Amino acid sequence: MQETLTGFAALAVLGFIAGFGVLMLFMVLVQPIWSLVDCAIDPKRGTAGKVLWVLALVLMWGIANWFYGAFAAANKALRNLTRLAWVLTIALGVGFVLLFVSNLEFRRDVERKWEGIGAGVLTTQALPASLPHRLAA
Repeated sequence: MQETLTGFAALAVLGFIAGFGVLMLFMVLVQPIWSLVDCAIDPKRGTAGKVLWVLALVLMWGIANWFYGAFAAANKALRNLTRLAWVLTIALGVGFVLLFVSNLEFRRDVERKWEGIGAGVLTTQALPASLPHRLAA
């Protein structure tokens, strides 16, 4: 059985996927490399500061670049784009939650998809309630 999204829910999901994809492309590929280069060529930063930031940027690839780009970058364009990425990430999250809460069709489709993903992935078995007493006797 194949289920498809229709109407507003389909457009909303497409918008979230496109926005998230572009944002992640920037934050995973472009911004970390830009942060490393910015840190390495910053004339105002001392050698110890450069070494510490470069180590942090390399070892914590997906996290340190968010903070370096938003608060410590020498390049104004990098700072502004990283801050814009923060705002868009928060806006996408808030938008998703608002859409989930306010649109019944979207919520049903998300829940149906979530159930489909989770079905059969994790199975647990419990002992019957009377079995532990039999084992103890």
